[in-house]
Order: sequence, then structure tokens, then C-alpha cells
Amino acid sequence: MRKAAIAAAILLAAGWMTPVQAAEKVRLAYTVQVHQANMMVLADYAKKYGVEIEAVPMRRYADQQLALMTNQVDVAVMGYVNVGLMEEKGFRDYRVIAGVSTGGQSLTLAKDVKATTWKDLEGRKIGTAPNSYVELLFKASVALGGADLSKIQTVSFAAGGPPLLDALKNHQIDGFASWEPNNAGAAVAGDGYYSSLDLSDNPTRNVNGLLTVNAAFLQAHRAAVLGVIRALVEATDVISQDRSKFVEIAMNGTGSSLDVTKEAVPHGKVDYKLYSKEAKALMGMLYQAKLTQVDATPAVDKQFDYSLLEEATGKPKNQLGGE
Repeated sequence: MRKAAIAAAILLAAGWMTPVQAAEKVRLAYTVQVHQANMMVLADYAKKYGVEIEAVPMRRYADQQLALMTNQVDVAVMGYVNVGLMEEKGFRDYRVIAGVSTGGQSLTLAKDVKATTWKDLEGRKIGTAPNSYVELLFKASVALGGADLSKIQTVSFAAGGPPLLDALKNHQIDGFASWEPNNAGAAVAGDGYYSSLDLSDNPTRNVNGLLTVNAAFLQAHRAAVLGVIRALVEATDVISQDRSKFVEIAMNGTGSSLDVTKEAVPHGKVDYKLYSKEAKALMGMLYQAKLTQVDATPAVDKQFDYSLLEEATGKPKNQLGGE
């Protein structure tokens, strides 16, 4: 036994053997939303690529943005809108490296409220999460749809959930713009319905979540970040092809009921493609609606890095949402 150990040490020193490398740790923040089911199981897939993910579930994109900007996490899921918000704050120590989801954000109206145009919402009370992606997208849609935003009262619900649903049920608000499973919860309960006023009926197509990484971390740990992207692609493909698995993961990850989760899933999708044209449209729309003070359109070309996604999938940029 002693001789074998000595022999192994000699071989190791000579370079004939290599030690088992410890998994690289990556701190990753994501949002507890139905269409981030791929994030909920990412750690399981990342293990095979030598990456140990420390998952940090949060409630809002604003929380993930702050966590990335203050170095509390290395990688974070955010909304496409956060590109504009970070640029506005002068923070550029990040790269956008993949998509996570599209859709999953809708306008829900109380069952007795009828609206076929954005102008029909004037005089109404609409619940939103303050400074959230869906609130900004809602306000931009209202403004571009020809309605007077000052005539629509927005009521703040920081994280959605029961307070938002109860307010709709008790007629304290006439509707809400939110993410799943809030919309599905209202529909299943019979207190609201999905409005025909579509938040994706514009050039943004309701692109939603994307994956961002601290630029310095990417430079120092590119192999680990590539492992995260490989895991993302694999998890997304599996979930996309198996609706029952999608529902099961989302139900367990959000704590929603089976009925609510089944209702929510078709209203968005997990999607690792990174849509630059739609991102530019969103940046311009936010600036035009005066929801950001800078036009962050140029940041899309500067900050979107397709190299990892191209390497992980073997596909060129133009097949991954790029131009």
C-alpha cells in the first residue's frame, strides 16, 4: 500500500497523473417565476460541467440587478429592461451572455372590466410592482398605444402574490400587470382574465429574462461560465420538450398549485436565445416613453456577448437571436 502511494506521488509529480479538480463555484441569482424553471434545476445540470452553483432565489429583477452591481453574486438573471437601467446608472461591468425566457408577463383585468384599447384603461386602477420590468413595459405600452398614462392610477405591489390577487378579488384594483403565476392565479380563481391588450404586441415581442455576468468574473473564470451556459442550454432543451416536467419543476419552485402552474406555462417559454433586435427596440421604446433618461440602444452591441452561447450550442450568432 505504501509503495503504491509513493508510486502515485511520483507519477503525479512527473505529470502522468492529474488531481481531480474541485468544482468551480458560481453564485447565481434568479427570480422565482414559472418561466425560470430552467434556473431552478440549473445546479443539477451544471455539476457534469464541473460547476457548483450557489443558487440565490429572489423576487424581482431589481433585486438581482443590485446583487450583481454590488458583487453579491457572479451571475444573475435580469430583464432585458435592466440593460437600460444599468446603463442609465453608468454601470457597465457586466456582459449579457444568454437568454433565459420570453413572455410570462401579461395584463390581467377584473372579470367585470372591459377594455379593447389602451385608452380604455384611463380612469382605472392597475396594480404593478414598482420599477419592475413589467411595470415599465406596461407604461411604455400605454404611452405608445395613445393613452394618457397620467389618467391611469398605478397601485404598488412589490412582489405580487396574495396581496395582489386579494386586491383584484376585492375590487380594490381593476387589473394588474404582472408575471406568472400571478396572472394564472387570478384566472384560475375566476377573479380576472388575460386581457387582449398584449404586452408583446410591439417590436420587443415581450422578450423577458436574460443571463448577465460580472465582466471581471467572466474574464477570470470563463470555463466555469461556459459550464453554466452549457447547463442552461441542456436544461432549457429538456424542459421545452417535456411539458409535464416543466409544470412539475415550476410548481415545486414557485409553490403554486398544479392548476395555476398548468394555466401559467403556455403564456411564456424558457428560451436561451439572446434577442438583440428586440432588445434594441425595447431600449428605444423605453427612451421614447421617457421611462429612461438615456437611449441605451448602443449598449446591446457593446454588452451582448454571444461567444459562450455559440460555443455551447455549436450554432452561429444569427441562429441564436443575434443580428
